[in-house]
Amino acid sequence: MPATPPLRSTVLTFTGIVLLLTGCGRKDRVEVVDSRGPFTNEPAPKLGLSTAQRYAANDAQTMLRWTTPEGWNFLPATEFRHLNFDFGPNREGEAYLTLLPVNGGGGVLDNFNRWRKQMDQPPLTESELAALPTKSVFGRPVPFLDITGTFTGGSGPMMAASTPKPGYRMLGAIFEAPGFLFTLKLTGPEALVAAHAAKFDAFAQSLGVAGTPATGQ
Repeated sequence: MPATPPLRSTVLTFTGIVLLLTGCGRKDRVEVVDSRGPFTNEPAPKLGLSTAQRYAANDAQTMLRWTTPEGWNFLPATEFRHLNFDFGPNREGEAYLTLLPVNGGGGVLDNFNRWRKQMDQPPLTESELAALPTKSVFGRPVPFLDITGTFTGGSGPMMAASTPKPGYRMLGAIFEAPGFLFTLKLTGPEALVAAHAAKFDAFAQSLGVAGTPATGQ
């Protein structure tokens, strides 16, 4: 897998694109760039941090706004979970948001089929992808995946399979923009996911760029 570009660069690009996509009808324009010089008074990088400390907070959390559903626990971020939650009486349900570069994480079909493989399901074709239902993310309809099966997946493209968990359900949505993907995923036992499916929708609809007005839920 090619090296993942710095998250700050990815998120700055993402922020500009989302503003462009959601700003229809506005007269102002946003120039999208994927690199920059340091901001005035920006703190120096912290050295000597562990992997967990490095990913505990990230630029995605600074650049985005969202509403955490009732019953979801906000967790420290990891390399592939920029917004990270668990839920359920035993905290066995998981939900997270990830920003992936297209050249490192594949396209929408690649990721959906990776998720389907994690649920022991056959891959989708291009025509099946086009026929999927949609969910609203950042005010745009994006393809939505709803799968039941035996969950064997890890948390990222390079993660090894975990102990098989039969009777699981996965919900997923992917927002595609030039150069990267925004992926939103929820997994857990079928009954638990059914109880949190509406919260997944509400969380997806609450996502936006920090400092911009919230859209109608």
